[in-house]
Amino acid sequence: MTTSSDPISRSGLIWRALVLPVGLIVLWALFDAFGMLNSNILVSPAKVIASAYEGFADGSIPGATLATLLRALTGWAIGASIGLAFGAMIGLSGIARGLFDPSIASLRQIALFAWIPLLSAWFGNGEVMKVMLISLGAFFPMALGAQAGCQNVPAPFREVGRVLELDRRATLTKIILPAAVPSILAGLELSLNIAWLGTFGAEYLIGTGYINGMGDGLGAYLAAAREYARMDQVLLGVLFLALIGIGLDRLVIGFSRRLIPWRTA
Repeated sequence: MTTSSDPISRSGLIWRALVLPVGLIVLWALFDAFGMLNSNILVSPAKVIASAYEGFADGSIPGATLATLLRALTGWAIGASIGLAFGAMIGLSGIARGLFDPSIASLRQIALFAWIPLLSAWFGNGEVMKVMLISLGAFFPMALGAQAGCQNVPAPFREVGRVLELDRRATLTKIILPAAVPSILAGLELSLNIAWLGTFGAEYLIGTGYINGMGDGLGAYLAAAREYARMDQVLLGVLFLALIGIGLDRLVIGFSRRLIPWRTA
């Protein structure tokens, strides 16, 4: 009997996952070959490839990609770390839950980009504001995951701690935190997804900014491509955002599987 972790099963999943993107690329090439593409809406694959070559040759694509990655990972690290600590505190303390849970439940209903005017007023439109927006996006799912994990530890697990007469610290480290790991990892994955979306929004919607002189990132690259009606660069930027987002997601899922090997998703 094979499982999702078997090499054969993994290769099958990969091939099935490639069916849709490969099919779309083939369809795209066929439409181009028969002259059915409107260049104002969708350019040919050859033009996108040429744009990629140009972007790598002049350094604009690597620079924008590196700036976006650094911005995203910085904001994610800050927001997820604070969210983990805050969520664990609420999940472990009834007093903290009573004080903060209603407010957090209300604040998380606000769309991420609705925070932009307020954050702009506080921090301006520079790099600090962008990182704060990304951190805010990462904070809420991480806090909710940590809270759910620490708060909803199964009663039999807690009973084991009482039977073994574990003190509070031992109960936390040996019972509660291990049981909370799946929820925490789920929050970690979701926080990365939201942080990545927030990074694009911050770069696309908010003014200019530089990280060590590397430029404005892929979001600003897309905004400039739109202004100059460069559909080849628009498609290229979207492709890079998708590929990097998928790569980051798979890294976190791989990390999760190492901590909880029974995971199949």
